[in-house]
Amino acid sequence: MEQAHLTAAGQGEHLLVVTDVVTIKASGRETAGAQVVVEVRVPPGGGPPMLHRHQPAETFYVLEGEFEINTADAGNRLSTVRIGPGDTLSVPAMVWHTYKNVGTAPGRFIAVLSPAGMEHFFRELGVPLDDPHNPPAPAGPPSDEQRQQMMAIIARHMEILPPDR
Repeated sequence: MEQAHLTAAGQGEHLLVVTDVVTIKASGRETAGAQVVVEVRVPPGGGPPMLHRHQPAETFYVLEGEFEINTADAGNRLSTVRIGPGDTLSVPAMVWHTYKNVGTAPGRFIAVLSPAGMEHFFRELGVPLDDPHNPPAPAGPPSDEQRQQMMAIIARHMEILPPDR
């Protein structure tokens, strides 16, 4: 990249990724592969249901709402921290983690993943949105076929910690 890239407020590539609205603000294309920056809107109770890990390190900066971030160490011992507006939490590469909006209102955070690459996951799993403030209501739980497709996409981009560990 030889020049600065601006994504204006409210702009970016908006995707509905399961329960969350992910807006890609800067992808690897705009950062010479160094990072991807996303804004994530999470409904109450939303967030990935299972601990997962991926190669990019991930830093969360909360703008609105209350989140619990769960991490697990090499011995799979779980640790939970609650973060809110203005808090920043960094998760190193390949550390098990997940997040959940534990507030009663939608929450919002910025995530910076480095190096870039996770934008491909968001695009592959997500559904493009025209209006990130009015995502469609879920049609219900995914079918077995949809669940299998989702798990195949997830497996291409990260690992999931089995719930029995």
